[in-house]
Amino acid sequence: MALLYWPWQISSGVRTTAAKLQGGSTTTANEDTRLGRSLLIAAIACILRPTNILIWMSLSFFTLLYANRKERYAFVWKAFCYGSSVVVLSGLLDRAYYGTWTLPLFRFLYYNIVQSLAVFYGRSPWHYYVSQGVPLLLTTALPFLVVGLWNAATLQDSLAGSELVRRVRFQLAIASLFAIIILSFISHKEVRFLYPLLPAFHLFAAEPLTKLLSSEKLIFTKPEVSKVRFGKRVLVTLLLCMNMIIGYYTAVIHQSGVISVMDFLRHQHEDRQSAHNSSTLTTTVDFLMPCHSTPWRSHLVHSGIHAWALGCEPPVDVSAEDREAYVDEADRFYNAPVSFMRDEIGDSEKRYSSEDKERGLTTDAGKSWPEYLVFFAQLEPDLREYFLGAGNVGKNKYKECWRAFNSHWHDDWRRRGDVVVWCLD
Repeated sequence: MALLYWPWQISSGVRTTAAKLQGGSTTTANEDTRLGRSLLIAAIACILRPTNILIWMSLSFFTLLYANRKERYAFVWKAFCYGSSVVVLSGLLDRAYYGTWTLPLFRFLYYNIVQSLAVFYGRSPWHYYVSQGVPLLLTTALPFLVVGLWNAATLQDSLAGSELVRRVRFQLAIASLFAIIILSFISHKEVRFLYPLLPAFHLFAAEPLTKLLSSEKLIFTKPEVSKVRFGKRVLVTLLLCMNMIIGYYTAVIHQSGVISVMDFLRHQHEDRQSAHNSSTLTTTVDFLMPCHSTPWRSHLVHSGIHAWALGCEPPVDVSAEDREAYVDEADRFYNAPVSFMRDEIGDSEKRYSSEDKERGLTTDAGKSWPEYLVFFAQLEPDLREYFLGAGNVGKNKYKECWRAFNSHWHDDWRRRGDVVVWCLD
């Protein structure tokens, strides 16, 4: 939306005839309104995702470069007013929510850039966005993106043929490349960081694809045109079908178990309440999985469902000297599952109690054992070793009560196999 209202005639330096007669100014009351809308939406986007500022820095540079003195002053003033207004409003909302003054934007920069705490969630090579990120986003449209981005960055003729369109495409190309280059310097990389660039990527990919489908008359003789056109349509249809297959597999099949287990647990809780005719009956669940494996915080909204999951909090309050040796809870568990369960979850006979819930579902020895254990199939041997091992035979018996397919493959060995639920017998 911000790009829709952006003052492209000013930022591109392409003046209309009327503007040239007025001394180069393109600013009207309507364009002032559009500029205000664009800056307001851009400011909100930067508050929600601070790295979006990389895109708007690039576009603002071209605007300041090509604008005349009056336009430059108006742009800076509006950017300051709308930007500061959004920051103030965000601060007030955060004050109302947290009960204290805080600026998440600066905390985001401090923790992720200054302290570099994001690296505790993984490091990626410098070429990750080029070799993996962009290909994952574009899939079969990647070749068209490469051609379209090159054409835009080198100011080659576009289908529209106007100088304004060429300049707009050029600026979007520079903004996209600038964002990718800067993000590549950050050790922690994720595909989702490129999502704001996806509309521009689609714009770049669309033009070569359009040319592919409409250029045969310029190359082939008339008898050959129909055959070439048919071949191109078959190719595009195959690419489209491939995208649909990939989309369906990743959205419906791949890692489906971590979603369907939420329905199982919720229905189990509702059925138990109905069977006992009690709305205050509670259900306890432990997720022995890598952190963020399931959306349990958003899906298990019943007040009677008490759940706990392995954590992976970064070392916010740990000194710089001790960070190298810091190991989060999930890593401690997977480094030695049996020892973790024995030392940090406690005796296998211990169960959740009302006192445990009041203290955050913990006991003196650590976490308490729940009514439902949720984990990936690769963890089964460790759980069987713990519950059937010496000293634990006959204690706190669990049995498998639910299992669902999750994925055919996974790059994280901890998430391989089905999603399994053990119920307390």
